[in-house]
Amino acid sequence: MKKIKLAVVGYGNRGQVYADYSLDEPEEMEVVAVIDPNEYKLKVARERYKLSEKQVFTSFSDFLASGLEADIVANATMEQLHYQTAVEILKSKHNMLIEKPIVAKKDELTEIYRLANENGCKVFVCHVLRYSPFYKTIKMMIEDGKLGEITSMEMNEHVWLPHYLSSYVRGKWRSEEECTSPILLAKCCHDMDLICWLNADSKPTRVSSFAHRRIYNPQNKPKGATDYCYNCPFEKDCDSSAMNLNYRHDTMPFLVWDSLNKPYNEITAEERLEFLKKDIYGKCAYDCGGDIVDRQNVIVDFEDGRVVAFTLSCASCRPDRYIHIVGTKGEIEGKLEEHRFIYRTYDKENVSYKEEIIDVSKKVVNRAKYGGHCGGDYGIMHDLVRYLNGEETSSSITFLHDSMASHFLVYGAEESRKTGSIVELK
Repeated sequence: MKKIKLAVVGYGNRGQVYADYSLDEPEEMEVVAVIDPNEYKLKVARERYKLSEKQVFTSFSDFLASGLEADIVANATMEQLHYQTAVEILKSKHNMLIEKPIVAKKDELTEIYRLANENGCKVFVCHVLRYSPFYKTIKMMIEDGKLGEITSMEMNEHVWLPHYLSSYVRGKWRSEEECTSPILLAKCCHDMDLICWLNADSKPTRVSSFAHRRIYNPQNKPKGATDYCYNCPFEKDCDSSAMNLNYRHDTMPFLVWDSLNKPYNEITAEERLEFLKKDIYGKCAYDCGGDIVDRQNVIVDFEDGRVVAFTLSCASCRPDRYIHIVGTKGEIEGKLEEHRFIYRTYDKENVSYKEEIIDVSKKVVNRAKYGGHCGGDYGIMHDLVRYLNGEETSSSITFLHDSMASHFLVYGAEESRKTGSIVELK
């Protein structure tokens, strides 16, 4: 097997996850370059992958000028930079692995597709849940005809309270205008991709969506609450207290402390406290000024008559994803985080049903310190290396043209949300 040479543009949490495959499987992949404007992050990358000064760059143009060769470039920048960086990467004729979502605008997505074809580039999208053993096994059973014809599908995502606060209330994705993406694209394009992928034998034709933001609004702020949590009289009893979530329990550290440019385990209690006294991560959650919804429902109608319903619920007690597929020959029901699901068939003889538990926990490879997407982060790089080596891979491989379907679905759902209409998908 040829060792794949990887260049990484944007060395944040996701960029590190993909680059770290080279540490897990050094015979399969090596990091040859890291590009990021942050000098501290370049220093971390140099030490982590044993790179020379000639292998780290503050701009992609400097990387191109260096003459270093890469089999693929991982574009792990923020969404608002995806279009600009993708154009640079494709015009330089590099294959690209791009973090989800691709872009928030339809014309930019079609232009990326055009450039990829024009320059002969392969583009893969990081819909990593496809690569988790949970969804891969479900896909295989559908393709094997275990469910017969799918008639309906119900999917739910519950976003854990600390995650919602750190990303979509106080974090980088709190405003659609700032990050360019609504939560259905920034967070749930995984789920929209799964809807299209698991129903690939049909085509979505219509979509409707409803959504609201009802929790973290200024009118819900307790009377007498302060602007920051550290000196708030309600802090001890508040579920969204930054002091409790970030200072005492240190949840989501890779998001909260990122701008301090220091290893998380070296940040002192005093430094954390001072940071939370002035940064938005320490601000009252009801006063952060975002506009991202905290609940959304999407209903999709397919050309063969099957229907899919997806529900997003934010600020939940427990994070999980649930799926229930009903087919003419059987059903599947389960939760991703439990690494198992029930395969259920009708028992005609007893006018009842039979159930089999499908446990995929032993197939999960998760070496990421934070997250790992139930084995999906490892799985995508494993499959990508094999694809680039010309080997036959699983149906999870997320080609650009395939992934575009889920983005068009989101564009339609957001149009429906904002206009109150049922949107025809073209």
